[in-house]
Amino acid sequence: GVVDDAHAGPGDHIRIGDAEVVPSVELRGIYRTNLYLTEGESTTFYGVTSGSKEQSGTAVRVHPALNIGLESDATTLDFNLDYQAIKYLEDEHKNLDRYKDIEAGLLLNALRESAVGFKVNQRFHITGRETEAAYSTSAYINHLMNSSTAKVSLRPGSSLEIDVGGTYTFDKYDVSGDTSQAGSPALNSRTAYGPGVDLKWAFFPKTSIVASYTQTWFDWENNLVDTKGDGINIAEFGETLGVPDGSEWRATLGLRGRLTEKLVLGLIAGYGQMTYDESSVPAQAAPSENFDRDLAGFPDGLLSIVELGYHATEDHSFTVGYRKAFQDVYFTNYVDFHNAFLRYEGLYADRYGVKANLGYRYEQYLGEVSRDDHLINTGLDVSYRATKFLDIGANVKWVQRGSADGLNPEVEYDDITVGIGLTATY
Repeated sequence: GVVDDAHAGPGDHIRIGDAEVVPSVELRGIYRTNLYLTEGESTTFYGVTSGSKEQSGTAVRVHPALNIGLESDATTLDFNLDYQAIKYLEDEHKNLDRYKDIEAGLLLNALRESAVGFKVNQRFHITGRETEAAYSTSAYINHLMNSSTAKVSLRPGSSLEIDVGGTYTFDKYDVSGDTSQAGSPALNSRTAYGPGVDLKWAFFPKTSIVASYTQTWFDWENNLVDTKGDGINIAEFGETLGVPDGSEWRATLGLRGRLTEKLVLGLIAGYGQMTYDESSVPAQAAPSENFDRDLAGFPDGLLSIVELGYHATEDHSFTVGYRKAFQDVYFTNYVDFHNAFLRYEGLYADRYGVKANLGYRYEQYLGEVSRDDHLINTGLDVSYRATKFLDIGANVKWVQRGSADGLNPEVEYDDITVGIGLTATY
């Protein structure tokens, strides 16, 4: 029976038939220098000063997680469930306490050796992003997202696979009621849906040509949103922002695979467009020539992924990469971004782990809010495997957002995070 098949020891995980169950829990202390993501100067929204509180603080984070993996000749399944609770030790930062962050995901590939199979990708999360609204009862923008993708897999030959299906996504953004003009926590919500096709041709055992095409339509519940409390210059934009509905399409073609025993390459290029409907913004909006700001042409419509991994040994790897893409955003039309990164991951003496990363992202927001940002993100994680089921770790991370054109200092901040904790994994 199922119970008879279950067996595990510390660090071996729990095995039930073909399934592997991995529960874990992390307890971590965190110190941050810039909790409200400000430059440390007072910022005023409707006469309330956000800089009146101490910007640094200390918190305790509890992070339980559950991962389930199943692999058989016919089916693979991966399921993850993560929860996170954060409690700040300083009473003045209780508006940053958070107990509802959750993430869940399901990947299913059924009948994978058959001529016809199907795939399901289900993702759900509730996350919070800190804001400058230090006076608020909750200084977060809350984001709820649910995305469902289902595709039929067609395999006319042993090396060719074509996936045809579609995706439906729901996004909901909330704020604290005391940062909203209407006193309502509902900021906005969006539905997005459309078809997609993926192609994979494995012309070598570990190397494939990949191609994809997606078409997406998206509709916002509110095409006018409040500017209060979101780092927006009210004198420049007024008390509302226009957020139009629209559509996009994107197509890519590229190569993924292991070139040698130590080199792994991902090289993908493509093109896409985003088209916005100016008439979806209500007439009472302030006149703007940017509601209908579309993304099209070169180089704006270009898509690219360049990623090279070097596995020096089984325990040491380096990855360098670059990505150019774009996406719809909740406070203007879209963001077009360039992202470059470098990562290292190593294991020493089977007990000492090191992870390091350096990333730079250049963002161009276009629409009624048009600005250029740079985002730098760098971090170092070290860990010690004390036993088969217990890791002790510490990390330091630095994030900086700046106004690349110098015209939007209200979005700028530096934040340094230092953490130390324990992770138990069965």
